[in-house]
Amino acid sequence: MNTFIKQITLILIAATLTIGQTPETTVDSTAVKSPGKALLFSFVPGGGQLYNQSPLKALLFAGVFSYFSYEYLNAENDYQADPLNGSLHRLRNDKIWLMGLTWTLNIIDAYVEAHLWDFDQYGINEESLPDTEIIKTKEMEDTNDTE
Repeated sequence: MNTFIKQITLILIAATLTIGQTPETTVDSTAVKSPGKALLFSFVPGGGQLYNQSPLKALLFAGVFSYFSYEYLNAENDYQADPLNGSLHRLRNDKIWLMGLTWTLNIIDAYVEAHLWDFDQYGINEESLPDTEIIKTKEMEDTNDTE
């Protein structure tokens, strides 16, 4: 079972390094990323990040999830050997919670990043901002009190 997890981890790392690397000249910065697709791909930890072209974040999420999966399997084996030990039960459950937290953050990150994919494309044009001289307080206005 441990060799299976190691093989899956190596496959995820290799896939991240090969699939996620694209030359910058071929990336279309105006392409729209679908949050729904990112959400579906993120059910595999790191998949949504690869869809959003963030290979380092994909490697991070896949690695952390794989680590907690490996630790969970170790804790499960220890708990099966001694089921009356309450600390082993808690340790096993903590690993499940950490796996769930990592998976949830993975999904949220992929979904939000897909929504904000073209955020940098839209800049603020200073000419389109309202003139600050339009709004004057009463003290700043020039009034002629002698009339």
